[in-house]
Amino acid sequence: MSTKKVSREWIVIVAFVVTALWFFFPIGEPEGKCLVFALRLALPATILTIGCIGLLPKLMTIGFLFCAIGDVMGVIGSFEGQVGGFAVAHICFICHFAKGIRSLKSNPARFTVATLLCLAALILAVQKVIPMIQDLPIRIGCSVYSLLLTGTVWTSIVRSQLDERKVINVAAIGAVCFLTSDFILAWNKFVEHIPHASLCIMTTYYAALLLLFVGIYGESKRNRASRIPYQY
Repeated sequence: MSTKKVSREWIVIVAFVVTALWFFFPIGEPEGKCLVFALRLALPATILTIGCIGLLPKLMTIGFLFCAIGDVMGVIGSFEGQVGGFAVAHICFICHFAKGIRSLKSNPARFTVATLLCLAALILAVQKVIPMIQDLPIRIGCSVYSLLLTGTVWTSIVRSQLDERKVINVAAIGAVCFLTSDFILAWNKFVEHIPHASLCIMTTYYAALLLLFVGIYGESKRNRASRIPYQY
């Protein structure tokens, strides 16, 4: 591991944290509404996208890129575009995590726990959230997105349990944070108002992005240290 790459990791993390804090503490907010200023919401994911180039696997980098695109779509008021952007991101995350699943029989108990957790989230969405969506195309899109989101959670948890390297668990926690963020968003939008929803949504979302980055970076670093071939 070169000093340059170690420094780059911390530069990315610090830049991410600073831009995330700027969203919660909007210093320099201009008078009235300003689209450019509002787009600061997408800066953390953009920072990760740029910082991950050559540092993380390509699938994760592309995933962060589509997270940034989803953020931009949300800022300009395109819910469909927002869901679409994050859907593509989760496809990338699923493909990355799925590569590391070597044997589903290694630990059936943990495999079952991961499956039950994701099934519980899906059942809750189907019973409480999806029926409240009046627009049919959006209902279908959210249903598909729910499957992809829980797919990210499932593959990340199963992979973390099958691989004993604890650092990968960080990414799995990030995936669960992603699920939490989107569930709060959906409940607040379609079911009932949640106090301080924006704070809860963005806190868990930014935590998810950072944990995914740290977890996958740690995994790639361990692979390089062990001289294990790694797909970029």
